[in-house]
Amino acid sequence: MKNRFEKVRLIYIVGWIVVFIALFRYMQIKERYSFYFSEQWHLFLYDWPFVKSVLWQPGGLARLIADFLTQFFVIPYFGALISASLLTTTGIVTSVILKRLAPALHLSILSLLPVISLLFLQFNINYQLSGTIAFLMFLCTFAFYLKIQSLTKRIIYAAGFSVLLYLLAGPVASLFVAAIVLTELFVHFRSFYYFLIPAALVYLSAVVSLHLGVAGELKYLLLPDGYFTWKLQAGNVIYQPWLLMLAVLLLALLFGQVKQVRKNIQVAALATQFVVLGWLAVFNSSFMIDSRHEIFKELDYYMRQENWDKLLERCSQIDMNNYLYQNCRNVALAEKGLLAEHLFDYKQHDLRSIYLSWDKTPYVSVLLSDVYFSMGHIALSQRMAFESNESVNNYNPRMLKRLVQTNLIYGAYPVAEKYIAVLEKTKYYTDWAHSQRRFLENDKAVEADALLGAKRDCIFPENFLAGKNGFDSDLKHIIDHNPSHRATVQYLGAIYLLMRDIEGFKTMIENYYDTPALPSLPKGFQAGVMLFSANDTTALKHYAITDQVIQGFEAYKNKRNSQNMYLNFLLK
Repeated sequence: MKNRFEKVRLIYIVGWIVVFIALFRYMQIKERYSFYFSEQWHLFLYDWPFVKSVLWQPGGLARLIADFLTQFFVIPYFGALISASLLTTTGIVTSVILKRLAPALHLSILSLLPVISLLFLQFNINYQLSGTIAFLMFLCTFAFYLKIQSLTKRIIYAAGFSVLLYLLAGPVASLFVAAIVLTELFVHFRSFYYFLIPAALVYLSAVVSLHLGVAGELKYLLLPDGYFTWKLQAGNVIYQPWLLMLAVLLLALLFGQVKQVRKNIQVAALATQFVVLGWLAVFNSSFMIDSRHEIFKELDYYMRQENWDKLLERCSQIDMNNYLYQNCRNVALAEKGLLAEHLFDYKQHDLRSIYLSWDKTPYVSVLLSDVYFSMGHIALSQRMAFESNESVNNYNPRMLKRLVQTNLIYGAYPVAEKYIAVLEKTKYYTDWAHSQRRFLENDKAVEADALLGAKRDCIFPENFLAGKNGFDSDLKHIIDHNPSHRATVQYLGAIYLLMRDIEGFKTMIENYYDTPALPSLPKGFQAGVMLFSANDTTALKHYAITDQVIQGFEAYKNKRNSQNMYLNFLLK
C-alpha cells in the first residue's frame, strides 16, 4: 500500500513538472514578444505613494503583485518562467480542490482547463496579469474554506474572506461566493442560504466602490471585465476561466459521493479528460491568438530597441497588408535615411501607410508618438505620449522616456525632471533616467547631443496650433527651420505621393531641390517627378532622373490616364 502511494505521488510530481516545462516552452516560443509588450504597460514604482494609490483600490494587492512581477518581463525568458510558475500553481491548487470534493475520481487533467484558458487569455493585449493573480488567490482561499467542518466557522470565514478577497483581489470575490454557494447546495443543502450573506456583502462592496467612483459600471467591480482594459470591450472570452472553473467544480460535486470507480471507467474518464483538454487547447489557440497582434508586438519590440535592420528584415518575411506594419517599416526606413529611396520598393496603400488616424487607443498613440518623433514633429509626438499614458491609467516607460526627451528639447526642464524622477523609481529604467539629468538647465548639452540637438532644431518659431494650416504646412516649417533633418522632407514627399497630391509634391520639389534639405532626389522622388515632367527633357536633366526611372515610366506613358495608372503601379 505504501509503495503504491509513493508511486502515485511520484507520478503526480513528475506530471506537474512536465506541465510546467510544457507551459514554459510554449510561452517562450509563442508569447515571447507578448511579455515584452506587456511589460511596457504595467510600470512598477519603488515608491510608497504609488504602492498606496494602487492598494486602496479593490483588487489592489493583485494588481500590485502583477505589476511587480511584470517588470521582470523585460528580461529574456523571465516572462515565460513567471507565467508558467503561476499557471502551474493554479493547476495544482485546482487539482487539490477537485481531489477533496471527489476523492475517488481522478480529475487532475480537468484541473488544467482553467489553466489553458488563462494561458491563451494572456495573448490578448488588453488582459491584465492581475486577473491570473486574482484567480490564484481565489483558489487558495476556496481550498482553505473546504477544510472547515463547522457551519458557524464556514459562515464567518466565507463572510470575512469574501470582503477581504474583494478588497485584495477585486471582482474574483464574486467567483469565490459563487463557488461557495454551489458547494453548499450539494454538500450542506439545508444551510446553504446562510451563504447568500457573503454574496450580498460582495455586491454591497461593489456598489460602495461604484459610488466612490472606482469604476463607471458594476461589471468592472463584479465580473472578469475588471481584469481587462476598462475603456475597451473585453468580449465573452474574458468569462471563460471562471465558467470552466465552475463547470469542473460542478462535475466534482455531482460525482463527489462516488466511493469507488471501476478501472475501465477510470481509463475511459481519463481519456475523455484528455480529449476535452486537447479540444480546448486547439480551439483557444485558433480563436484567441491573433497572429497579426503577435507580429505587431514583435515589430513594436524592434521599434523600442531602435533595431531598424532587424525590423526591416522581419517585414520582408511577412505579409505587409497591414497599416500598423507599414507604419513601423516606414519609421525604420526614415531613421535609416532610406524612406524616399525605397518608398515604392515596398507595399504602400495610402496616407495611413505613413501615419494612422488616431483612434484614441494607447497602442496607436505610442506608435504615432514614434512616427511624429521620427518626422521631427515634437509637439504631436509629445501629445501622443501624454495620451498613451492617460488612456491606460498607468505609466508607459517608453512614453515616459519620450516625455523626458520632448521636454528637454523644448527646454521645459522642471517638467522633464518630474518624469526623470518617476523613472528613477523603477528597477530597469533608473540608469537611463539618471543619465538624462546632465541635460537639465543645460542648453549647451542639449544642443550638442546628436538626438536632442537635432530634434530641438526642428522646433519652428512660428506660433500657431499644430495642424491648423494642414499637416504638410507643419512639416514645411520644420524643413525651413532645420533643413538638415532629412527625415522630415522624406516624410513630406511621401505624404504628397500617397495622397496623390501631385501639385503639392511638385511645389515641394521645386522649393527644396538642390538645397540642404534635398540636395539630390532619391529614387522614390524621381519616380514622383515623372508624374509632372515626363515630357520635359530639361526638367529630367535638371532633376538628374535616372534611365531606370525613365524606362519604368515609358511602359505607361501611352495608356489612358497614364499619370494615375503609373502612380497606382508604384503604390502596388
